[in-house]
Amino acid sequence: MEYAIYVLATRIISSYHHTPTELERRLFYSVLRAGHIRTAPDYRVQRDSYPGHDLLLCIGGAGIIQIESRSFPVRAGELAWLNCHGPHAHWPSVRDPWELLWMRVDSPQFMLIAEALDVETNPVFAMHRLDSAINVFQSACKLLRSRPLNMSAALHAAVSSLTAILFEARQSAAPERPDHVAARTASHDLAALLDKLRVEYRRRWRVEDLAQLIGISVPQFFRRFKQATGSSPIDWLRRQRVNEAKRRLSETCSRISDIASQVGYGDPLYFSRDFKKVVGVSPRRYR
Repeated sequence: MEYAIYVLATRIISSYHHTPTELERRLFYSVLRAGHIRTAPDYRVQRDSYPGHDLLLCIGGAGIIQIESRSFPVRAGELAWLNCHGPHAHWPSVRDPWELLWMRVDSPQFMLIAEALDVETNPVFAMHRLDSAINVFQSACKLLRSRPLNMSAALHAAVSSLTAILFEARQSAAPERPDHVAARTASHDLAALLDKLRVEYRRRWRVEDLAQLIGISVPQFFRRFKQATGSSPIDWLRRQRVNEAKRRLSETCSRISDIASQVGYGDPLYFSRDFKKVVGVSPRRYR
């Protein structure tokens, strides 16, 4: 026989607030609040709108988040991202109320990060590096408690570390579909393809050729590549060539026309124009 063990009352283990200056808001990710809570079954948060984004790391139990009319289950070891600018709510499982570490972050750039991570469609992250994520939340709480002189910059660094973990979680996650095995294989093949492109960046690759190498359609390949890298395949290769050109400009005395050829550009003039477009200065000026 199974027995449900209930927490009789919600316990706020820690809770810290911060009101950043206008300069801090412009410079850094602003952490407005952070804490640790162990909830009872009747705990519920519901708002029409609120400043910032709530990041809820479930370290025990389970719960549900709601964004407008859509609901998403959250289990231990998962993080939920709530964009609080629209209607939202969250509450624990009645049978197994959740324990959360939470952080509220506000920054114009955070909306762009949410878009890149496709938070609107899928706001729940499986945290493969759970210990690292827990450390970030605990570090934020410690900073808000002790309030050192570099607190805002240190909080910014902590949030940046967490976003890196979230990008890694999103890129390594296999979609929950009947073809998840094939999807996971394609993800593995994409990682192997990126390794190949880092070595063979000089080749004149076509997107069709790259998609064929991992056995998926061009639209699927383009979508998965952009989700994993943040750019199109051709732009990724372009920047890889520019990175190698930077190294050669800095570390060798080779002529610029020779470097253009070495990194995969057939026309030195086009290379110079493309380099300046990406870097902001000409190859000669960069050197």
